[in-house]
Amino acid sequence: MTIRYIGALTALLLLTPGCRSAGTTAQERFTAPDDGAVSAQESSGETDGWTEPEANVPAPPPEWTGAFGETAVLLANTLRIEGPAPLIEHVVASSDKELYDRRVTTTPLGFVQVIKRRSTSSREVRVQLDAWSLAAIDEVTIVETAAQGPVKVIANGKAIWRDLDARLMQGERLQFTGAIGDESPFMPPPSGDTR
Repeated sequence: MTIRYIGALTALLLLTPGCRSAGTTAQERFTAPDDGAVSAQESSGETDGWTEPEANVPAPPPEWTGAFGETAVLLANTLRIEGPAPLIEHVVASSDKELYDRRVTTTPLGFVQVIKRRSTSSREVRVQLDAWSLAAIDEVTIVETAAQGPVKVIANGKAIWRDLDARLMQGERLQFTGAIGDESPFMPPPSGDTR
């Protein structure tokens, strides 16, 4: 027990010289001159290399469309979603490797993702576009184009669209278009026109 005590005391004594003051004095209180004089450094804007940090103001989000902002469901054999950036920020797609084959490429059209249901899978390819839930029996193609233009959703093969107000559209081909900057939600045409 005394050996441990002596060892600890020795270690403390060895560390103590490094902790002593090296002849420094206590801080003195700083007072500004009473004559109201401004130093040459302050008047020229120099402040010992210190500059006030700029406020971090985030950039406003890119314009988007409100066409897909209200809950709706779309089912078809194949789906194609295309539009300008930031399309990818508004789309969430199925990605389970056991159920789907996914191919991502950059082409002259833009950034292209193709998601196909594997032949061994019985589950459709699911995609979320803002508040719309989309499902394709076979394949979904997502194209983020470099050119500006509207956002389009094209459903081919036994397409069915339905919203929460029980409005229904169906046909072999349905196309939905949302103009960038237009915040109004998609409204089906009263005549049942599917274009």
